[in-house]
Amino acid sequence: MGSFFKKVSIFFTACRGYSIPTSFMSWIVPFLYAATSQSNRFFGLIALLGILSLHLGTNIFDDAIDYTIAKRKIEKGEQKDFNFQSGKCIYIFNGELSLKHYYIIAFILFLIALVVAVFFFSIYGFELLKILVPSAILCLMYPILGSLGLGEILVAIIFSPLIYMGVYFVMTGLYSTEVLILSISTGFLVVSVLHNHMLMDYKIDEQSRKMTLCRLCKTPQNALILLAIFITLAYINLLFWIATGKLHICYLLPFITIPIGVKLIKIMKEYTFSKNHEIFLSNFLLVEKLLSSFTLLLCISIVVDKCIL
Repeated sequence: MGSFFKKVSIFFTACRGYSIPTSFMSWIVPFLYAATSQSNRFFGLIALLGILSLHLGTNIFDDAIDYTIAKRKIEKGEQKDFNFQSGKCIYIFNGELSLKHYYIIAFILFLIALVVAVFFFSIYGFELLKILVPSAILCLMYPILGSLGLGEILVAIIFSPLIYMGVYFVMTGLYSTEVLILSISTGFLVVSVLHNHMLMDYKIDEQSRKMTLCRLCKTPQNALILLAIFITLAYINLLFWIATGKLHICYLLPFITIPIGVKLIKIMKEYTFSKNHEIFLSNFLLVEKLLSSFTLLLCISIVVDKCIL
């Protein structure tokens, strides 16, 4: 039994299982929006399986690609060592897994996601390709686009508009403008979470020459300004559609999280100049709290809008 749990732990860590809440939060909003009307909730659960498999598969595939590229550079003398963030490819370095194992795990996870996609394709036909094809292409292109500093934007597109529209469609057979609108706000917060984490690792990425959205900003100060813009746009998007009557006024509930966003920017500004480890930890937890709190209040807004009003 101990061996089983150890294997699960290795799998969880290698696939960056800590990122699962991001997938869940991207799934729960469209699931709840569809579940409050006539829909197939079982299909929504199957969609979650596909989303998690695709997400974890992309994580470990990205690590395998980065390791392969770095190893080739070392062999060619273009760099001296693996300049990875702490924990990346850890099981390859300690010998518990090989690079081949990483690719095999990625293949199995992608296969599960493919089976889920084929299942829904058999039901909805070519109409579903509008979601499946872009999602698959973006996931496979992640290692390439990530090396160009566009990884955070790509992930936000996948985990917000594409997942939102996909989950809602497989549950109802329809597309929803309202769901797309909500996905834009959470998309800005998803990219904020990723951008924030990269900002905390700015010096490490700079030394290893890893290109991120922060590095494209040229300085940590510019990256901090972009973080503030992303967070602000998440609220402006909701406010605009509420003002135009597309969304009910109850969708102002997520605005309760504005103080968290303001505090995050203040703490991040302090960290940018001090590099204090305690600030690092509090900031890491705060940015996750912002996304989870915003998502929870968005879910409450949906219930109020669809079930009470």
